[in-house]
Amino acid sequence: MDKRKSLLKYTWDIYRKNFALLVLAAVPGLLGLVIPLIVSALNTADPIYISLGATYLRTMSIVDLSTIDVVVMGVSFLISLYLMSFAIVGINLVVKRQRTLRRLEMEVIKSIAQMTNSVFVVFLSATMILLIIQVVAYEYNAQAVLAPILNFVVGLGLLLMPAALVMDDVRAFRALQRGLRVVAKSPRAVFEWIVVALILLSVLDFILFFVFGLLDNVLPFNVHFVASWIVLAFNSLIILPYLIVMLAQIYISKYTILVD
Repeated sequence: MDKRKSLLKYTWDIYRKNFALLVLAAVPGLLGLVIPLIVSALNTADPIYISLGATYLRTMSIVDLSTIDVVVMGVSFLISLYLMSFAIVGINLVVKRQRTLRRLEMEVIKSIAQMTNSVFVVFLSATMILLIIQVVAYEYNAQAVLAPILNFVVGLGLLLMPAALVMDDVRAFRALQRGLRVVAKSPRAVFEWIVVALILLSVLDFILFFVFGLLDNVLPFNVHFVASWIVLAFNSLIILPYLIVMLAQIYISKYTILVD
């Protein structure tokens, strides 16, 4: 079996066999996405929006926020990021348990908080870098070109860091190094993951908005609002766990001895 089929096969097998656990582990991530939306809805600037089943910040709306707004949004963002970090660590632990066929030792379970803290700090640092990039790019009117490229580079660097941290039980910086090493050695697998992610995250979004668009004048509610929340929930609980499992499989495939 070639590596491409092996990657997809192992990802699906792990996802199918541990579906309930993966969905349960993904719940904090969904809460993490919902919290900023609720806070944003209470603000007249409405700085957070949903797209492709994820939440994003309107950079231009930052100037319209008061000091209190910034503090409230900041606190909600930190809670959100921590919950998402917790979900990512939990999903990777499910993969580790399945691929090694070993019970998670109590020490590992107790270290979940420490691993979550490590992922949270790295993600927070990366988010600050991305925010600075967005602001600078906006100032120089290069937001449409420069920002997406730099965002992609930063995101690529963090892609396998959580998997490396959980699978190898190493510190954040070492996990970042190991993740980057696997990305450099497995560009085809990473490219495949990007393609799969774009397809999965776009399909339901397209279908729902197409169907709800046809019923826009029939249904007695805001179809765009309802469709956005359905996509957000589905992607958070169903699609994102699959993508995280696939990333974990890309990382763990560097080992020559694995349990089928």
